Amino acid sequence: MKKPKILLSIIKSLLENNGHITSRQLPKSKKVPMNQLYKAILILNKLGLIQINGELNNNKFELHLIRNPEFLNLEQKVKVTFYEDRSKTKSFKFHSIVLKNGLLYIEDSSYWSADDKVKTKVKVYKPKREFGKVVVEKIELGTQKAYIKLALAPPTKVGEKIIHGFKVIQSNYFTFTQKETIERYGDPEMMDGLSVMQPTLFATLEIRFPESYRFIDVKAEKYDLVIIDGPQIPSPIPNHRLLIDRNKIVLKLFYPPFGYYFVSWKAAQ
Repeated sequence: MKKPKILLSIIKSLLENNGHITSRQLPKSKKVPMNQLYKAILILNKLGLIQINGELNNNKFELHLIRNPEFLNLEQKVKVTFYEDRSKTKSFKFHSIVLKNGLLYIEDSSYWSADDKVKTKVKVYKPKREFGKVVVEKIELGTQKAYIKLALAPPTKVGEKIIHGFKVIQSNYFTFTQKETIERYGDPEMMDGLSVMQPTLFATLEIRFPESYRFIDVKAEKYDLVIIDGPQIPSPIPNHRLLIDRNKIVLKLFYPPFGYYFVSWKAAQ
């Protein structure tokens, strides 16, 4: 994949130069046209990683690293499935490139609404890594949160790829009508989402429903901050597609800014 390699080379140059480079210090190669290099710079700017001072077209500019993340996610996939027996599964998968040397751990987590009727289990997918091993060191399961800690041996190298993820399985979660939803959660609207906490090139949230279920009033929203007691103030979602099918909803995000993304809907009855 050429584009991630270009992005990584720019990030490495910034890290090697205390987070600041000029246009003359860009990692240039005969194999990489300047227009591709400039596109990569604009992507890093969209991701909220760098600040550009000056104009790209006059070739006199400076780049400043404004975040120092641990990973660049090539892809983040979140899939939610509701079943006829009212159970729910939510899987998280990350295809990541390491941006820091010496990392010893990866920490993953998932949150959900508190409900004493819901029973929860967690399954960790077998991780894959280019230069070493990944071992599940800790799984903690609370009333509202799952926490997974993956140990990395040896410590990470900048540029290596790691694939990891987990699944949350919950029984007695889903409601089939607006009346049920109000009685259970105090609102006719249901919602689910994903969070972008590391720079991410592409993310998808897919929600699948039972064949017998029908839904209305679908919308997608982004929040820079989620407050438990509200009020919630949404912000615009750039570079996205919301696809609605008979029994599924898919939100696709391209170079999403950091934040929390949700899809909401109501039962048709």
